[in-house]
Amino acid sequence: MNSSLKKETFSSNQTDDSSQRSWAEPSPNWLEAIKKWNWLWEVHIYGFGTIFVLIAFFALFYLVVSRKTTFTRHRVHLAVMNIALFTTGFFRSLILFLDPYASSSDTTDLQLLICIISWGISTACITSSFSIVLLIFLETTRTSLGPARLKNLPCLVSITLANILYLLVSDLVVWFHREAKVMIFVCHVTFAVWGLTVSIGYSIAGIRMWRNLKSSLGQMFFNRALDRESRRLKRLFVLMCSASCCGVIKFSLSLYTAIGEYGVFADIGYVKSWPWFAVQSSLRTLESLMCVFIFIIAFNNWKMNKNNNTTPDICLAEVGRTQQSAEPS
Repeated sequence: MNSSLKKETFSSNQTDDSSQRSWAEPSPNWLEAIKKWNWLWEVHIYGFGTIFVLIAFFALFYLVVSRKTTFTRHRVHLAVMNIALFTTGFFRSLILFLDPYASSSDTTDLQLLICIISWGISTACITSSFSIVLLIFLETTRTSLGPARLKNLPCLVSITLANILYLLVSDLVVWFHREAKVMIFVCHVTFAVWGLTVSIGYSIAGIRMWRNLKSSLGQMFFNRALDRESRRLKRLFVLMCSASCCGVIKFSLSLYTAIGEYGVFADIGYVKSWPWFAVQSSLRTLESLMCVFIFIIAFNNWKMNKNNNTTPDICLAEVGRTQQSAEPS
């Protein structure tokens, strides 16, 4: 259940210094690769490092604001979501600025291990935040999706904590016993499958809300207030489908890295530098977009709940009733 992105081939700088420990997953030959990438390497680490600083800052700001203005029902959801995003931004930016992908020739064994664990935790937090926003959406729009026992915050938090615990155990075990690297493979695959499931859930939930909205608003088209609310829900539908596409691509790429030449079972010393750089840049871009979608979708749901008039409740209640009547008894 390790983050599918901890696959980032964190390896110590594999130079001629045989005393340096390397990680179970292959990495580029850092000395040669960084020379090939030239200024693109600087753009990558400082560009994405800055983006993750902004994510951490905005999560902290949103955490403070939402505590004062959000209804009690989702206040805890948003608090957990923002804490997870802050953790993601903090760890990602710290690693990218101080020792990107543990590529420095001065990286010690302890620093390498801390990088590996921190990177995995931050990816777990991204996936958890992505799941929490889907839960908020389902509750706000009264859309039915999946077993009821899985649609609650304590369950999601428990899954996340279990993932992080397994991540810690697997990293430590593989650190001392390289032959147990299958544990890391299980982490990658499990996290990728969880992320893909949640990503597909975004599309299904958005489509169900859209269908219910069209059928329920047919008798209320004359109400301008409800028409405005329906346009807001339409925008939310577009956001949900866009976030779903982003998540599917991101977690599919993570799954590819776990089972392909970047995974623990790859029987190579070094990976090719340019393909590795392209994969990492793509993953960082997709992660950043996921965080943006998380903030925007959560903010849209927050605006619905914050609105003091009854328009959202009437509109969403109609959607919910249509959903319930459409379900088999």
